[in-house]
Amino acid sequence: MSSTTTRIDRGAGGKRSRRELLVATAFLAPFLIILVIFQYVPVGLLVRDSFFNYTLINPDLQTFVGFDNFVRIFTDPTTLQTIGVTLIFAAGMVVLIIPLGFLLANYLNQSLPGRGILRTAVFLPVITSSVVVATLWNFLLANEGLVNAALNSLGLGTVSFLTDTSLALPSIIIMSVWQQVGMATILYLGGLQSIPGDVMEASFLDGAGPVKRTFLIVIPLLSRTTVMVVVIMTVFALQSFTPAYVMTQGAPAGTTNLLVYEIYKQAFTLQDPGFASALSVLLLVGAITISLIQMRLLRTRWDY
Repeated sequence: MSSTTTRIDRGAGGKRSRRELLVATAFLAPFLIILVIFQYVPVGLLVRDSFFNYTLINPDLQTFVGFDNFVRIFTDPTTLQTIGVTLIFAAGMVVLIIPLGFLLANYLNQSLPGRGILRTAVFLPVITSSVVVATLWNFLLANEGLVNAALNSLGLGTVSFLTDTSLALPSIIIMSVWQQVGMATILYLGGLQSIPGDVMEASFLDGAGPVKRTFLIVIPLLSRTTVMVVVIMTVFALQSFTPAYVMTQGAPAGTTNLLVYEIYKQAFTLQDPGFASALSVLLLVGAITISLIQMRLLRTRWDY
């Protein structure tokens, strides 16, 4: 009697599971279909195009070149310089954004007058169009811009922020940090507010000072947030296009020629979409690989 009841229960449970699976599939199907059509199919076409040589004027006149486009990436000095510039740009952004975002989050986590306005002000550049931000900073940093006008009024002379080979890349790094530090701040702020109050109270009772609490409690407990910020900012930096396009056009001497801007030039200006597709595949694989390495190196066992 007992075994018969068990089989009946298992049969009913199996039918319920299949019904739930069908319902879940029905709800997810539209999203999965759109994801395949607009995400995976274009990626597949991109990989296919990377093995061909053709122009956008006559796309039907394709020539299969195998891995020649990928070989060209690693033998062309200009492309290698572009990859190096992009990696330096990404590293510079991450190195500056992590401490700035953490410090701003700690400041905005206190009881401040007008705290909501301050948080909005910090986050506002994130939701502002990248073209608007780049145009604003172009106005500030140009030789005839606002910053140089202030320097000239102090008798310090003109500084070529965007045309000097040693200053152009740092200038667009600072501009990008200014725009994206609000995102890191909001993520860190959420992490700070998630730390249990009893942990902080215990540190107060143990007599831990602000410095000891920060380095021994807060930073370790925010390590998961730090991993997320590092990965998000790295991917954003690798995909940056607007600073090079709006502010410098990759000049001077290719020192601000970011990889996505190079892809744009190869595809639409130089009419070499096959090579641009190979660069895009490299960027996709590189971003995934770097993100996995970062998550592996920064993995943590801390939790709360």
